[in-house]
Amino acid sequence: MPIALMLPSVDSSHQPLKSLWASQDTKSHFWVTYTQEAADHDGQILEKYNSDMDIVLIFAGLFSAVTTTFTVTMQSNLVPNPTTETNILLKKLIHTVDNSSFSGDNFDIQWSGPGSTQILVQSLMYASLSASLLAALGAMLGKQWLNHFQHVGHGTVDARGRQRQQKLDALYAWHFDAVLEGLPVLLQLSLLLFGVALGANLWAQQQIVACIVIGSTAFGVIFYALIVVAALTSNACPFQTPASNRLRWIGQHIVHLHNTLRKGNSNIPSALLRCVSYMPYITITLFNSFASYISLRLSSPHGNTDAPCIRWLLETSDDPDVIVSAASLVPEVEWPPDLDLSCVLLRLRDTFLDCFENTQYGQPKLTDLSRDRAIVCGKAFLHLYIERRSLDGRPVLLRDAPNTEFTLANSSHLHDVHWLMWTRHNDPELSFICDLILEIVLDVGVGISITLRTPNIPNAFLMWMSHPLLHCLSAPQYAMFWRRRALDAVQRLLASPLPPANVLANCLTAASLLLDQPIHPSQLTSTNKGSSVTTLLVSVLESMQQAIGVDTNLNLYERSSIYALNLLRPLAAVLEVEEFRQTAYDLGITDWGVRLCQSIVNVVLHHPELCRPEARDAAWVHARAALHFSVVASGNDDGLTDNRVTWKAEISRLRTSRTAGCGWLIDYITHHHSTSDQLALTDAFLTMSEMIIDDECREKMPAYIRAIVFAMAPDKLPLLREAAFRAAYGSRNYLASLDSDFLSQDLCTQFSVAISDTVADSVSFGQDDDGILSDNSGMCGEKNLRYLHILFSWTQSKLWSHHLHDDGHLEKCLSIANGLRYFEIHPITEHLALYTISIVARLYPDGEYNDLIPNDLCGLLVHKAWGFAALRSRKLPDFSKCVIQEVLEPFTSFTIQLLRCNAELVQVTAEFKSRVLQTLSHLEQGSADSGIISLVNEIVSLIAT
Repeated sequence: MPIALMLPSVDSSHQPLKSLWASQDTKSHFWVTYTQEAADHDGQILEKYNSDMDIVLIFAGLFSAVTTTFTVTMQSNLVPNPTTETNILLKKLIHTVDNSSFSGDNFDIQWSGPGSTQILVQSLMYASLSASLLAALGAMLGKQWLNHFQHVGHGTVDARGRQRQQKLDALYAWHFDAVLEGLPVLLQLSLLLFGVALGANLWAQQQIVACIVIGSTAFGVIFYALIVVAALTSNACPFQTPASNRLRWIGQHIVHLHNTLRKGNSNIPSALLRCVSYMPYITITLFNSFASYISLRLSSPHGNTDAPCIRWLLETSDDPDVIVSAASLVPEVEWPPDLDLSCVLLRLRDTFLDCFENTQYGQPKLTDLSRDRAIVCGKAFLHLYIERRSLDGRPVLLRDAPNTEFTLANSSHLHDVHWLMWTRHNDPELSFICDLILEIVLDVGVGISITLRTPNIPNAFLMWMSHPLLHCLSAPQYAMFWRRRALDAVQRLLASPLPPANVLANCLTAASLLLDQPIHPSQLTSTNKGSSVTTLLVSVLESMQQAIGVDTNLNLYERSSIYALNLLRPLAAVLEVEEFRQTAYDLGITDWGVRLCQSIVNVVLHHPELCRPEARDAAWVHARAALHFSVVASGNDDGLTDNRVTWKAEISRLRTSRTAGCGWLIDYITHHHSTSDQLALTDAFLTMSEMIIDDECREKMPAYIRAIVFAMAPDKLPLLREAAFRAAYGSRNYLASLDSDFLSQDLCTQFSVAISDTVADSVSFGQDDDGILSDNSGMCGEKNLRYLHILFSWTQSKLWSHHLHDDGHLEKCLSIANGLRYFEIHPITEHLALYTISIVARLYPDGEYNDLIPNDLCGLLVHKAWGFAALRSRKLPDFSKCVIQEVLEPFTSFTIQLLRCNAELVQVTAEFKSRVLQTLSHLEQGSADSGIISLVNEIVSLIAT
């Protein structure tokens, strides 16, 4: 597939970002506001319940006394009448004495106890008394419960606020209000029982008097029933009672059940049969569900978060300032999926819409001084709505919470979000909020998304949107419309300096979603991902390798491959952090990036049938990003921010790509040389310095040298000049092996002069006019050492050797040697001395250097050089891998000539002898060339005599 089908380039240029996360002052202001609102709210609750409990206690006490009085009065009716039994016994005694007396009477003792009416009356009286006493007990316990709720304890403001919120949530979870509201119901029931009992008792004695009592009781019952019905008729009725609230709730469920049964009336018999059959199973299941529900309520899973506190404040307060204070913390808090936010969403939506007013044409216009409130509430609404839509898998229905405590008075707002379609203002941030609300609320999940006027996220909202973006990408029905916007946000956020850890983690999670990697829902809802940045980075890098392929066989048909290519540049900014860079290096990203760049370059240059002409520019951009990604991941680009390149030991950052051929890289350099892209050339030269040049690149050397000369020009970036110099150092031996058939003398002269100009500032080791070394003297010393390596490679080349004299290199070499009197950094100083002597020895094999090097300097250089030879030749299993192998032969020959002709210049001290003997021992152990060993043996014999 042509590279033209890659995702169109996204403009990643942006202004410096301003963090919009709430500061500590905002959090402090929230908790102060929360404390004030909680004090007012709790004061009202305590006052209401305490007042109710006081009334219950007083009424229960008085009523219990009245009931007790009547009960005691009627107590005698519950036992048999002793007078009746006595009279019968007396009659029987008289009849025994005088049979003629009471001859027709029955002397059996009959039951004279209370009748069924009296028992019923007494039962009702005792039930009335028990109910009133239970109400008194409940009121007393309620007082204790309220005292427990009122006591918060000690700690910080936020800790006390969370503790208070846990207790408040527990009140509603355990239906505390229903329990306390049941106490007056007990008294009402007690009063009803008392009235019935009193009426029944009087009816048996005097019906006219009983009618008065029965009429009063009936009037009370009818009046109570009427006010309950009135309360059910209208929520605005002032005669609200606990019974009306419960009946309203029951009625709603009955209507819902009735509608359900109507829809499935044909299956009612079978449903009843199944219900009876599974009754035991249903009973056990309900019991387990109830046990789980109670356990969940007791565990308080939301107790350690601020979400319940923010939700409560938004649900209970109508003050716009309080709402803004709470809404400002909404994006910072992790919202549990099982937390009901219906009322919160309504409050935020209505507060946002209240920031606008109608114009004469019906268009919404932002009211004065309402912009900040609109943005804060809009952001909070979007944050919660997008998250809930993603977790639920469907659009969120805005409705009042079922708890009457939190029902919004103005939830039926005059306008809905459709009104925002007519907004017209020049504020890009507010326009984005309005458009996004329209986009997500009016999108009902159909195949065509509602995309409005603002395509990209404003800079001020990038950090905030990094979290909602994850939910937009995780939902398949919305991800296709958000991928481009998410890629743009990631590219703009992942730039130097990096955003905070949480935002960085969000960006890496978004990158994983763009690469079609599954993400657990808990990772999406978490707002504290900062501790998992490294883990997320590893996942993203591995996903990129899977998307493109470890062997970088580009499959441009895959969407994930396209996004992986576009993520290279922003992820390179992340790898500039040492910790992350080491992680990438351990995953082999360095070699992978080089191979990826090679694949793209080969497609562009050698497979034009796979790349349309209009797609080549995009392909070169991706190749550049891949190579830069590799350079940053290598960990060998220290000091890039200081416009410096640190020269390290000869340890390649590449593992497998060094010997894979570099012809493609020279083509890459040639292309960007033609476009004068200095940053791209910098990455290319840094990579080229690690590559092993093969003979297939021989024909490309002139173009390569011209690019190096271009890069080392004085008007180029310091970083580019240093990178080009490093590349020249890496290719020194191969360039020295070429002859005039491949390189012209004019090109060689340009290259030689460019090398000389590049090292002009470092030859003096950074000394100022007073001869004092600067802080970067060590870096200058390392650069001078590489310069001497280049010059040494030229000493045996007919094409290059005369440039040492003609272009002033020999003078610079001697200037470096003279600077060693003052420059002392072990082992760089000794290494410089070794190569200085070796260059002179190669140029003057017959010893004609007497007028070139001062006598005292000559002896100093020899001593330092043997110190380095003894150090670097130590314990080498294979001497052919030693970095000083190339210079030992001319260096030992130089020492022999000096000892024979000018032995007085060399102070043969015990330390000098020890260094020579150590070098000999190391060479013999390392299986060095026999010729070099014989030369060192000759030196040993000379210093021995």
